[in-house]
Amino acid sequence: MQKELLLAVGDERAASYTLRYLKEVYSDFCDLRLTLFYAAPRPPSREMCDDGLTPSDKGLHKLDAAKRSKGGKAIEDGLKWLKDIAGCQGDNVRTKIVHSRKGTANELIDEARAGKYDALLLGRRGFSWFEEMFANSVSHELLWQDIDFPIWICRRPPKHPRRHVLLCMDGSSAGLRMVDHAGYMLAKETSHTFTLFHVTGARFDTAESTRIFDEGLAALAENGIAEERIEMKIVKESNQVKAILKEAAEGNYLAVGVGRHGEYERSQKQHLFPDSTCVNLLRQMEDTALWISK
Repeated sequence: MQKELLLAVGDERAASYTLRYLKEVYSDFCDLRLTLFYAAPRPPSREMCDDGLTPSDKGLHKLDAAKRSKGGKAIEDGLKWLKDIAGCQGDNVRTKIVHSRKGTANELIDEARAGKYDALLLGRRGFSWFEEMFANSVSHELLWQDIDFPIWICRRPPKHPRRHVLLCMDGSSAGLRMVDHAGYMLAKETSHTFTLFHVTGARFDTAESTRIFDEGLAALAENGIAEERIEMKIVKESNQVKAILKEAAEGNYLAVGVGRHGEYERSQKQHLFPDSTCVNLLRQMEDTALWISK
């Protein structure tokens, strides 16, 4: 089945990371159905301006046109890259520009749900923890939303190609959905393997680990993944994020897949906040793409 992906396009270079990343992941790159989506930022509200500083109607129209022209330029650059660099004719690519009325993250969520895409892709520049306190990126903001579709957050493509996917399993249904998603998305890409990765604390539970791996193996099998493409790893480490980052770096993976919530049930209040594992991986993952599923 042809994969359909929603690519967030912005005014910065990070937006091109998604196209370059997909070309690294898929051998049949030009057969993907892609939507290049740009949400023009909201114009300033008159009611929020001080008297004497309110922009005129003409000024607002000019500002709006400038924002849309930036989006058009970003999309044109993407289409040019697809044709000149990737060698695609563009028959499977469509473009969409909307005037954001509720913020970029919410516009992306609405489009992802309406279009029923297989995944939403965002490019992301590197941010230090200190910078994150003052620059709330769209990818970070999405983790605080009630998403019900997979998100791929792509970093700058490395000089040397990466292969294979690290699938982090903690026994949660969200983690298992990520395994199923990865198997579906890469079933035909036989050059990639899947590593089912489970981090245990000081107390090792053989029965629990066996159950987790059996569920992961079953999900991959349902997507037609051959046994020789699957590896299983258990690591004893109290810090789950540290273990994942170490394995991701050593394995040179093209993606790390995680479920958005952890193993344990949460209260209604706790569900308002993103899982700390996802947030910390988003902040600390320097080169590897992060795949997130709820």
